[in-house]
Amino acid sequence: MSALPQAPAQTVTQNFLALGAGEAAARLLAFASTVYIARRLGAEYYGVIGFAAAVLLYLNRIVDFGIDAGLGVREIAIDRRAIERIAPAVLTLRLSFAVVVAALVVVAGVVVLPPPDGPILAVYGLTLVMAGASTRWIHLGLERASRVAIARTAGEAIMLVGVVGLVRGTEDLARVPLAQFVGDAAAALLLLWWVGRSAIRMPVTVDWTAVRPLMNRAWPLMLTALLGLLIYNSDLIFLRVFHGRAAVGYYAAAYTLVSFLINLGSAYGVALLPTLTGLHGDRAERQALYDTALARVVALVLPITVGGSYLAAEFVNQVFDEGYAAAAAPLAILLWSVLLLLVRGIPVAGLIAAGREGLVFRATAWAAALNLVLNVALIPRYGTVGAATATVLTEIARLVLAFLFAGNVGFGPTAWGRLWRPSVAGLAMILGLVATGITTLWIAVPLGAVVYGVALAMLGGIRWTRGALPQLHV
Repeated sequence: MSALPQAPAQTVTQNFLALGAGEAAARLLAFASTVYIARRLGAEYYGVIGFAAAVLLYLNRIVDFGIDAGLGVREIAIDRRAIERIAPAVLTLRLSFAVVVAALVVVAGVVVLPPPDGPILAVYGLTLVMAGASTRWIHLGLERASRVAIARTAGEAIMLVGVVGLVRGTEDLARVPLAQFVGDAAAALLLLWWVGRSAIRMPVTVDWTAVRPLMNRAWPLMLTALLGLLIYNSDLIFLRVFHGRAAVGYYAAAYTLVSFLINLGSAYGVALLPTLTGLHGDRAERQALYDTALARVVALVLPITVGGSYLAAEFVNQVFDEGYAAAAAPLAILLWSVLLLLVRGIPVAGLIAAGREGLVFRATAWAAALNLVLNVALIPRYGTVGAATATVLTEIARLVLAFLFAGNVGFGPTAWGRLWRPSVAGLAMILGLVATGITTLWIAVPLGAVVYGVALAMLGGIRWTRGALPQLHV
């Protein structure tokens, strides 16, 4: 296979390491908050938090309007001189819209929905204002991923301190979204402060001439994000209707690890996008980066998926407690959706870099329709296991469509032959774990990592150079 040019690879790696390190730290803090909340509230009341958070994710995507989802990052990466022309207008419009949506959520939560679900959703609605004020997309477009990482980590740290200090039992339920709001506000304000420190002027501006072209292209990405959430969160709604709050609590607990891995892995796609966009004039170099990105994602995520599925029951028991044992089966299945989703992120980044957001939406729309059919067929009868199975089957369909559409816009056939080394190493890892029968997390996880790493190195997937760190060669 042709070698990847060094400069683009280094740029993507550096941005991913900065963004990924921050995302990992932030997600670990968020994970600690989740575990603490789940233990303090119990499955039923944690289900209230999980349901409200699931609804809020849809509203966040509406407020974002595709800007953080990739469009804003791409526009800044293409022409950095356009920042002071479009950024103030976009930020003003998005923040104004966020305030309106937040107000509607607060009214709906207080007046329409019954307690405790309604009041909790109302408090969570305040976080939409901070989503509208976020300048994350500007920093990512400028390839300043470290600032995004620091701000996100700081926000989650404040959230963790808040819940540990304020939440003692079910009577403190409303303090969970309040702590989230304070953490989100700190992160948004820090990013905005950095924008000012960069000598980028951000006055309050209403400029439809600057915003309209961007908004017209943002619709497909916003609808794609909403449909993507429908795929991942409609199962919570179905579970709430057919199986009650406890089932939602179990499923939300299973999703804590899945969400952590998805958000951490998605940082690679975000880091890839501006560099892939910058290579639009060099098709061969762009294809090399595309193929290598795919191979690296598989090499890094496959062992986590395989090993995590094997250790799912032990993970749930150790991290939560025996009261959440029903979360183990859906977790073992859902972990496969992580691999599928992160691999799909590569052709999706290619489509956005090529300005073909409409194709991303089309693939997601077909997948969302399939997901609804699968949810109706599987969740009433099979509960959380049916929900997890529906998610994995849907992700398979999305993956196939994303690769087909990427091929239609100039990305060549994917170099699937480059995946044999991580596949064989993953098989060696799971056979080793099964043969030893070890399931204790603190032993099984490092053992699996060592077996996978050694097997991959023996197959030539990891190479050492004197005076340098080991290099992933897949």
